Amino acid sequence: MPFKKIERNVHTERRIWKLENISETFAKVDLYRKKILVDPVYETYFFSTKFQDHDIDWYVKLRFRRKKLRAGIEIYFDAVEQFEPKNHVTCNFYLVDADKNEFFIGRKNRKYHSTYYYFPQTNRDIFYNQVQLPNTEDKLLPNDTMTLLIELNIYLDENPIFPLEEIEYQIEPVVNLDNISKLYPLKDGSDVKIYVQGVEFSVHKAVLKTRCPKAYKIIARHQQMSDNNDIQLILTDIKPEIFERVLEFIYTGKVKDLDNYAEDLLIAATKYKLPGLKFMCEFSLTNNYLIYENAKEIGELALWCGAHMLSFNALRLRTDATVTLMDYSVTRSGTLISTRLSGKKKVYKNHFKKDIPKGIRIVP
Repeated sequence: MPFKKIERNVHTERRIWKLENISETFAKVDLYRKKILVDPVYETYFFSTKFQDHDIDWYVKLRFRRKKLRAGIEIYFDAVEQFEPKNHVTCNFYLVDADKNEFFIGRKNRKYHSTYYYFPQTNRDIFYNQVQLPNTEDKLLPNDTMTLLIELNIYLDENPIFPLEEIEYQIEPVVNLDNISKLYPLKDGSDVKIYVQGVEFSVHKAVLKTRCPKAYKIIARHQQMSDNNDIQLILTDIKPEIFERVLEFIYTGKVKDLDNYAEDLLIAATKYKLPGLKFMCEFSLTNNYLIYENAKEIGELALWCGAHMLSFNALRLRTDATVTLMDYSVTRSGTLISTRLSGKKKVYKNHFKKDIPKGIRIVP
């Protein structure tokens, strides 16, 4: 059964922050590492949003660091001041390369007026994430410039379903597909005909050999020759709309509407051994489909496909949900009562010696 996509009612605003002469910035980092009295290297960006007749000011602060031979950044994010109305907020951060590809590097969720009990370590207002930049500076840092995309989502629902705040993720290597992508979707000079449930696809054998060796081997084993000496292959274990998007990835490295087909594409990416597509599907399923109710089924799919990132995130969501999805209340005498999703309750007497924390229901 296909997983139901999460519907989120949000107000979204995006900001682009360009940091030029990035090599000079990291040169200052090297100086900081050698001399204790030199201040750490920070860059700060302020921006404003207008929402429901309220002007809200935000800041993003970067701290540049090096770990061994790799360059990295720490990102801090928050509102400049507390604001009204107190909507739930998510802020996503992306690095943008020379071809406008966006690489997710982290997010922060801020929850207000929650009915759940929050442990102290989850009450931070500051977002921290250390990102290791990949060794593709010519594409990811063109003209010695780092481009950071800041995506702010203000939720209009009272109790929204949040995407996971801390997910297992890494930046995939940037692959230059300029020459191959020019062949798509025209596919001039194609020499292979693939038929999927009666639908014909024209592809290039050389492209498959380079970008999808698994499909190339299947063709080598099961190919047939047509009257005009074209190589033909019939596939029966995949849907035409899915195979079309597999080809789109093979030629361009992207899938325009991947979020709507992530489940089937994950299976196809596993079958044809396309790690880049598999990784994109894992990320899409984590962000758009992974909630507590279907975490078990998604985890089973992830294990079957060897999708380690998705499996890890599904397991962590199920583990965290045993705490964060509990309902907590406290009596006036200080007794804490926790109620699991199953309805089972547990009582902790004299739990609070000081004032009762905010956000917990008071019961008689």
